[in-house]
This record gives sequence, structure tokens and C-alpha cells, in this order.
Amino acid sequence: MDYEEMKGKTFTEIRVDQKLCEVCDKPLRTEEKVLKTVQVTDYNSYSNLLTRQKAHDRVEVDTETNKIYVYHHDYPGDVHPGCIEKL
Repeated sequence: MDYEEMKGKTFTEIRVDQKLCEVCDKPLRTEEKVLKTVQVTDYNSYSNLLTRQKAHDRVEVDTETNKIYVYHHDYPGDVHPGCIEKL
């Protein structure tokens, strides 16, 4: 997203934790948690968002719903039943 699309908007930041299968790397389950509200009032606040996004595995911005999704991936040691059968 560029600055002009985000300028003057307030976003809800949501952390999305995806628990991934050890074999196929696809999600077993997903957990979402609302973190905070973020305002893009000037270029400095936009720049801070860009800097903070580097701490996450992936970031998606939805300008229609004014939500920022920050993704984190975790391998809890679980495997899909179908993946076990393929081994």
C-alpha cells in the first residue's frame, strides 16, 4: 500500500497466528487477535508502519475494511491426518 491510499485513515491491527502442518506447511488452524488501532495521520506514522511490518512473516492491508493483518507462522509439531497417510 502506498501512503496516499492510507493517509487519514484509522486501521484495526489484527494478529493472525497460523499453526502449520509439519509435513505440507499448510495451516492446521488459525487464531486471530485484535491488537490495537493505528492512525495514519502523516508520512511519519506511515513510515513507522512500514518499519514495524518487518517483524512479521507477512502483512496484508485491507483498505475497504480498514484492517491490517499481521501474520505469524508456527509449527506446533502437529500433522494433518491426510499427510500422515502419505508418509
